[in-house]
Amino acid sequence: MNIRRTVLRGWLLAGLAVFLFAPAGATLQNLQTGMKAPPLTLKSLAGETRGLDNLAGAKLTVVVFWSTWSSKSAAALVRMDRLYRQYRNQGLTVVAVNADGQETSPQTVAAVQAMATKLNLAMPVLIDSGLTAFHDYGVIALPSTVVLDREGIIRYELAGYPLVGAEELADFVATAMEGKKPVVATRSATGHQPDVKALRLFNMANSTLKSRHMVDSAEGWFKKAAEADPAFTLPWISLGRLHLQQGDAARAKEEFAQALSREPSNVVALCEMGMLLVNEGKIEEGKSLFAKALQIDSAYPPCLCDAGYVAGRTGHLPEGLAMFAEAEALAPRGADIYLIKARMFEENGNRPEAAAAYRKALALLLELE
Repeated sequence: MNIRRTVLRGWLLAGLAVFLFAPAGATLQNLQTGMKAPPLTLKSLAGETRGLDNLAGAKLTVVVFWSTWSSKSAAALVRMDRLYRQYRNQGLTVVAVNADGQETSPQTVAAVQAMATKLNLAMPVLIDSGLTAFHDYGVIALPSTVVLDREGIIRYELAGYPLVGAEELADFVATAMEGKKPVVATRSATGHQPDVKALRLFNMANSTLKSRHMVDSAEGWFKKAAEADPAFTLPWISLGRLHLQQGDAARAKEEFAQALSREPSNVVALCEMGMLLVNEGKIEEGKSLFAKALQIDSAYPPCLCDAGYVAGRTGHLPEGLAMFAEAEALAPRGADIYLIKARMFEENGNRPEAAAAYRKALALLLELE
């Protein structure tokens, strides 16, 4: 049994390496405010092909990624549909993109249609068959909302649907449509707009990462992107995670420190630095960074998992499990959540719970559920 468990854990770690590595903002992987959103072409409930090229609003376009099994999706859809009804004749489009699963069966379409009917949605509802848009945008949690301007540039992003964040999002959309200055100036709405050359280099780096034989080339492209626009934090974060993948914690710490020196409120860098401090034995310092990150964005599953793992390993198991429950509610199909949870249980000596979490992670990876 010990050999089987060790093999399974190793296989899962290897299988999740690419998934866990993806450089991420607090809401989206590889994207942040100020960057151009990827194209989006999907099928409607009626089977028609629709895309942002013919759906985009004259002023703003809001894309809501949601699922029928996500507890907060209904609230997000109803609130955004209300804004759509109010401002659609003034240049606002809201598109609801369903991301229920990799496979789209007739039962999935029926469930999506039933929810759209129940909520009386007026906005277009599209189905992301194969989760193409979900992956192109790098969605981390459901629901997630992305606001684009008329040029397709991301101006606001929100993961999950936290109460305060939801009101700030609604205020941002409403005041923008009315030509007013938003009452609340948030990091999501005011992010740095990266230099065009830096973006091109950053995208090149991510393209090379798709080949495991070109990791060294990716590092070079990330460095060039950072040099082209030092205020663009994603290349620094990507370099940090690349060094972590290579087992070089010291260099990773330097890169995350670079990101934080430019954007002290960057949730991803705060969480990564927090875990590095924990691994150095600086538990309280690490936990303080987790707390700061979650105060900024309480709906970032990777940070909830890291904080939950540390809480569980330091004698605060109920607190840790509560954090894992929050992460699971945001991303119930996130295999990495169950892998980290399994590691926490295993290190606490709770082998049955660890085995159950490992099985869940494996099932999600193999899409058996």
